[in-house]
Amino acid sequence: MKRSAIALLVLVLILTGGILFAEGQSEVYPSREIELMVPWSVGGSTDIVFRTFLMVLPKYLKAPVIIVNRPGGGAVPGYTEAMGRKPDGYYYVAWATPSITKTHMSKCPYDAYTFEPVINLVSAPCWLLVPADSPYRNLKQLLDDARRRPGQVNVGNAGAGGGTHMIVLAFEKAAGVKFNHVPHAGGGPTIVSAVGGHVDAINVSPPEGVAQLESGQLRCLAVFSQARLEDFPDYPTAIEQGVDFSLGQWRGIGAVKGTDPAHIKVIHDAFKATMEDEDFKTLAKKAGILLDYKGTEEFRRWVAEQDALYEEIVKSNKLGDRYQY
Repeated sequence: MKRSAIALLVLVLILTGGILFAEGQSEVYPSREIELMVPWSVGGSTDIVFRTFLMVLPKYLKAPVIIVNRPGGGAVPGYTEAMGRKPDGYYYVAWATPSITKTHMSKCPYDAYTFEPVINLVSAPCWLLVPADSPYRNLKQLLDDARRRPGQVNVGNAGAGGGTHMIVLAFEKAAGVKFNHVPHAGGGPTIVSAVGGHVDAINVSPPEGVAQLESGQLRCLAVFSQARLEDFPDYPTAIEQGVDFSLGQWRGIGAVKGTDPAHIKVIHDAFKATMEDEDFKTLAKKAGILLDYKGTEEFRRWVAEQDALYEEIVKSNKLGDRYQY
């Protein structure tokens, strides 16, 4: 009996200690490394954005963040895997324009509301880039050639059904041309393809292409913005070259559905503080990252608006195979 009583007491202490330990963990969140899944390749714009953030983020988040790239399949495999992860606050996803566009091009296991918006970090208009030795010296020359050879001018994008693909589809409608669209497994491979001269042009968004533009490996024919970018004043817009078109991409963070709002707030606050850090601002400017803060609730509304926008673009252009036309 005495031994049984002792054993029971030990069991109670173990269980109580376990509860206290678990409570202690929640109080000091995060207490271990956090995984951030980027469903595009290393070297693409989304990857560059987050790796730049991680250079300063440790000032404000006392746990390491590990980027795990899951490229390919229009980001569907990466997000599908993410849906099965525990909502414990130690797993987040890069949530961006292609996250929305792909769901309207084809049936996906997720949609715009599958993940919880945390914070938007970046918004950047796309730009049309060509190899340094391209015969196209301006946007007009490229469009004139596309009109002479419908469907034969190759324009690379970062993935079929993704943001850069969708945006150039909308652009060709505005410009009255037809391109041959060449998908790649992310922005990094798209840049490599352009530098190597494997495509006639590419549609990406800053910070993709910044280093190659500065080194002279690529040239910018047009920026899809309302006005010239403050950080890149030498690159003309499509609008000033006669095509009334502007559209870009946003990049932020999403959480697994069911993640504790208190955990989401910790991540939001750490990234917001990083955005406001002067050292980070210098790094972001150098990398061509165009910051655009949207808090959790504003980001939630923005995602809903973008979802409606891209649904309309897909349906009006009769794109993809999700909808019946």
